[in-house]
Amino acid sequence: MQKKQNSDVEFKSLLTEEEYNLLIDAFPNSKTDTQTNHYFDTPRFSLKALDASLRVRERNDYSLTYKRKKGYSIDVNTVEITKEDFEKIKETGVVHIESIANDLANVIKDQKVYNFLSLSTFRTYLPYKEGVLNIDRSSYCGVIDYEVEYSSKSYHQGREIFINFINEYGIKYKKSDKKIKRAFTAYRNEL
Repeated sequence: MQKKQNSDVEFKSLLTEEEYNLLIDAFPNSKTDTQTNHYFDTPRFSLKALDASLRVRERNDYSLTYKRKKGYSIDVNTVEITKEDFEKIKETGVVHIESIANDLANVIKDQKVYNFLSLSTFRTYLPYKEGVLNIDRSSYCGVIDYEVEYSSKSYHQGREIFINFINEYGIKYKKSDKKIKRAFTAYRNEL
């Protein structure tokens, strides 16, 4: 199986709810989809401590992904699972999918995992100029946030298009950390 390499450059900004609604109204017939990422770790966050992560992505189907940083690269192992597999992992704290369970056992030994955080994103997306525009509404830990992201093949051209876009729609640029970082910060603040 070949890994896809993606060389897109992303430009993004957090949005206010008003800015989000303005953009949704501006692009009424765009495609949409919803996905929820369910993040797992041990109670002591053994995976996070070792630059590893375990997640179930729920869309129309389910996939289990284990990632572990090794030097400058990241090993990624993703397998399709069933809803029943997902429910069993949540219920027992044990990953029974062999290809991932073996990798995981090397890191967490016999510790159990639990679903400490789930992040749902409703995405509106469309081709825009030379790239793709994503308008996201995400929810996690009782928080709802909004973000616009523009993906381009070229840094300079993409940056110019993004700056012109936010200026055209009167959006005040607000630095946007990755969704998982925002969600994890909200999770930590709940403790």
